Amino acid sequence: MTKEGLFDLKLLKKNFEENEAKIFPSNFDEIKAFQDKYDVEIPLDLRNYYLEVNGSGNETLDNLYEFYSINRTKKIHEELMNWRGIPNYGNLNFVGVENVFVFGEYEFNLYAFGVELRQNISLENRIFILCGEYFRIIANSFTEFVDLYLNKPEEIYI
Repeated sequence: MTKEGLFDLKLLKKNFEENEAKIFPSNFDEIKAFQDKYDVEIPLDLRNYYLEVNGSGNETLDNLYEFYSINRTKKIHEELMNWRGIPNYGNLNFVGVENVFVFGEYEFNLYAFGVELRQNISLENRIFILCGEYFRIIANSFTEFVDLYLNKPEEIYI
């Protein structure tokens, strides 16, 4: 992770604390269990996020974002295939996004955010925004996503 990534992580943690989110850092055992369960490698920036912050404490922040802990992060089809509500994620074509894991959402699942994870560490772990049957790539790493969230939130939406 770059110095900028570490700096952004501190800013993200501060943002969560200002929103009165309870911080419950993960540990290496939980990360290993996740990686073993899904046969993926978590990139360093996302791993550091789980070890330092690990979600917004199952709370929606004042800005209506919620970031999931590693124990709540799931494959896209596990999280959204049976979603009932608005938008209708049941119409999403899950082909081609099988390795995307939902790690957060905005405005009570109006938008969901997913990270593409692979068996081997990759320099690029694309971040997806999803809304019903629509999705697009909004960043090439979790660090880039955090930068957007903190500094250019208007670029996150579909």
